[in-house]
Amino acid sequence: MPPRFRRPEPMTTFELVPDDEREPDDLPGMPDPDDDRPRRLAALRDRAVTRWRRLSRRSRATIAASTAVVLLAATTAAVGPGVLDAHDQRQRADAVRGLPGAVDDLSEPVAPTWSLPGGSDLEAVLPDGVLVAGDGRGVTAVDAGTGETVWEHPLDGGGRCGTSPAFRTEMPVTVETVACVSDDASTVTVLDAVGAVVAERELDWDGLTPPDAAPGDRQAWPAAGGAVALLDTRTDGTSSVEWQEGDDPAAALRSLRAAGWHDPTLRLEDALTGEVRAEVTVVLSPEDLAGCGSVVEEAGESRLTPDAWVMTAPTYTVLSVCEVHRVLTTTGAEIEGDDVATSISSIAEGGYLVPGDTSTLLDADGTVRSTVDGWVLTPALDTEPGGPVLALRAGTDGDGTALVAVGEEDEALWAHPITMLTLPLARVGDTLVVVDETSVAGLDAATGEERWRLADLLSDSPEAGEYVTGTATDGTRLLLAIPSPTAQDAETGETRSGFRLVAVDLRDGTIAWESRADDHDLWGMYAVGGHLVTGGETVSGLG
Repeated sequence: MPPRFRRPEPMTTFELVPDDEREPDDLPGMPDPDDDRPRRLAALRDRAVTRWRRLSRRSRATIAASTAVVLLAATTAAVGPGVLDAHDQRQRADAVRGLPGAVDDLSEPVAPTWSLPGGSDLEAVLPDGVLVAGDGRGVTAVDAGTGETVWEHPLDGGGRCGTSPAFRTEMPVTVETVACVSDDASTVTVLDAVGAVVAERELDWDGLTPPDAAPGDRQAWPAAGGAVALLDTRTDGTSSVEWQEGDDPAAALRSLRAAGWHDPTLRLEDALTGEVRAEVTVVLSPEDLAGCGSVVEEAGESRLTPDAWVMTAPTYTVLSVCEVHRVLTTTGAEIEGDDVATSISSIAEGGYLVPGDTSTLLDADGTVRSTVDGWVLTPALDTEPGGPVLALRAGTDGDGTALVAVGEEDEALWAHPITMLTLPLARVGDTLVVVDETSVAGLDAATGEERWRLADLLSDSPEAGEYVTGTATDGTRLLLAIPSPTAQDAETGETRSGFRLVAVDLRDGTIAWESRADDHDLWGMYAVGGHLVTGGETVSGLG
């Protein structure tokens, strides 16, 4: 019988611990038998080599020169503590470079350096640190480091492009092409990474719309894996039925269908070729009507109106009606399971996570990779995606809840007690950073032992309600983005949106620096091609 999940790939990890101070009588160039820095530097060097072998040819070409210099310095230099610490930090930066959530340097405060016009939404991420934003009238590719326009493409008549990331873990998902669907869902245009049109075709609505349907009644979206999602619009969205508590659901469903309701179908087709990858239909049963909700009219009449909606993400597409969901992968394979659509997310090493009391890890094609006892949590930033799975489990003998590192046989490698739901923010090298209530703590990723804690870093006041909405690392520090409402405007009475950035040293939990912006809204912070980008009312770059 195969193991429940894959054995993590053997690798040499690097330690994020404070550098030792040299004694005044240490002689330059003389080895200290108690100094473990050479061992840690060797471990860092091995780690960098491991990461180097995983990089693409393009990434190797980009960082080859700097890596060679750093490795040479690490193996030959005999230097003072300050220079040695600088070398350590460069080694840590090289160890995470090219990984999701990694940036080059967080030793100094960062601030917004460029912004796109208001109303622009992040719609896709291209290779080489290029992001794509759209405003409904056109789409613009921007260098994430400088904010300079790489290319532009107008959308005559309007449209939407994508696919937009649904969660922070999907930000590193890069695409080679961008699909743009016209506002009337009649055509799809496919652009390559340099903005050239590689395909433009009319969408085929045969079997999904009534013959007399107007183009404006159609609904289509760019979908996962270079596809287009077309939603069945044979139901006009106004089909409803009188509904009171205690009514016969079977009779209500018959009346609903007599009023023109069609069980909706989602067609997933290749944006370039039009080849149909999948076609799924949500067939409502009387039991499903309880999850549809109802609309109470002014006269006190209650009516039930089912509504179909579609969610697209870079790695999957969802069709939902009431509380019935169908989830499709990029290839069109269906992911089955109760409440999958309400909790599914992508995982860094490829595949999907469906958390629950018993969580399921899936391969990219939707097949089950493993099941894990407990509610599996994935760090928003993870330089060790092949490391142990992290899960919340109830403690033994009523001891509350613990964050657990899970081994190959579903056994607990270690357990760290928590006060309330813990969000693992980042696993960088051998340090795991978690949020526990209003505190941020650093744990030893191998043992679960707490190394440091920043108590009350987050405000739990009803006015603030702070939480971490984005992370990034340079291997030594972890940057936390925290939306933070500011005081009310004296003239308008409105509460301005702002945020603060806190850079925490992963080795000992000291705050390297902190800054805030009181007039800049922030919904999320991401690393795109090694550069910091924020999303909000405007898309901005930090540097």
